[in-house]
Amino acid sequence: MNGPAFRAILRVLKTCALSIIVLLTELPGSVKAQTAPPTVVDFWVKADTLFLEVKLNAEAMLAGADPTQPETYSDDTQYRSLRRKVSSELEPQIRDFVQVWKQSLVVEAPDRLDLSYEGVRIPVVGDTEKVRVSKLLLTARLPDHASNLRLTWPQYSGSVVLRQQNVIAPYTGFLTAGEISPLIPLQGGASLTTEQTLQTYFAKGISGFVQSPLKPSIVVLTLVMLTLSLRPVMSQVAFLAAGIFIGLGLGMYGVLDVPENVQDQALMASIIILALWNLVARHLQVWRLLAVLAAGCVQGLVLASDLTRIGVPPDHLAPAVFGFGVGNILPVILVAVLTFACALLVAGGSHRTRGRISVLASMLIAGIGVYWMAEPWLLA
Repeated sequence: MNGPAFRAILRVLKTCALSIIVLLTELPGSVKAQTAPPTVVDFWVKADTLFLEVKLNAEAMLAGADPTQPETYSDDTQYRSLRRKVSSELEPQIRDFVQVWKQSLVVEAPDRLDLSYEGVRIPVVGDTEKVRVSKLLLTARLPDHASNLRLTWPQYSGSVVLRQQNVIAPYTGFLTAGEISPLIPLQGGASLTTEQTLQTYFAKGISGFVQSPLKPSIVVLTLVMLTLSLRPVMSQVAFLAAGIFIGLGLGMYGVLDVPENVQDQALMASIIILALWNLVARHLQVWRLLAVLAAGCVQGLVLASDLTRIGVPPDHLAPAVFGFGVGNILPVILVAVLTFACALLVAGGSHRTRGRISVLASMLIAGIGVYWMAEPWLLA
């Protein structure tokens, strides 16, 4: 390429570059408006109340535009007028808008929650060519035993980043307009790996037993007191553990949905039956093992109700169920071992003394079971 032609092309390129620089300098608002922060919803639970803090471009929403698409509103006259208003002028309009808009913001736990508008924080006017991000606060009262949440982001509201706060392994997701989030456990754990889920729910299982140890301990005592012999105790504990896993799985996977008061009564009935069984049969039989398996299923259903209240990551249901079950069963096995060892220590090698311990303990356990079964009516 010859010299004059090359210099001509270079002059044209310089002119284009200078023109772009001048355009950027003279029209900063049009360029700045090409970038907008995403709409963000942070949510958390305190006591029995759900809090949702929505960080958004309120002026774009009021103008009927997608807040994440600045090219649709940057030159809009209504948007620019709203952007110049101070917070005291803008707040009433936002409040009125939210009363209608929140009807499309569906939050379920598991039934739809009634969202309440608590206020909005609007920054100072500042540079009107920049997006102003306001913070809108909504609250809702959670029903008793709510464990999971599902949110539907409204149509025509753009996309949103949904973030859980104040829990371990919180959920973070991205929803487009009209999209529905997955079930999110309110106690956290949505971002746990499989191994972390096992560890977390194993600890929750042990913690659950420590907080309410009496009834599961009484159940295992009825097994130990059948014969005070090692092999029958081991066989019954194995069938009890299998029943617990079966009942826990049936409850968590929605195969069986038994009211909690029925679960409690069934558990008390199983304690009474097994304790009375010890008084009339001194040997391990197949029917006894089947009865123990049924008692384990009932106890597993009770544990499923407890686990539902805690909340389970939907993507890690199986490891959560397994970890929680093992966390409850290991303390039960420990109680069985300690009870068996203490009974042998007291009875020594005397079979007659073992029989007396078994009869007296079984009568006491049956009496406790009868009292627990009648307690709701006695208190009423």
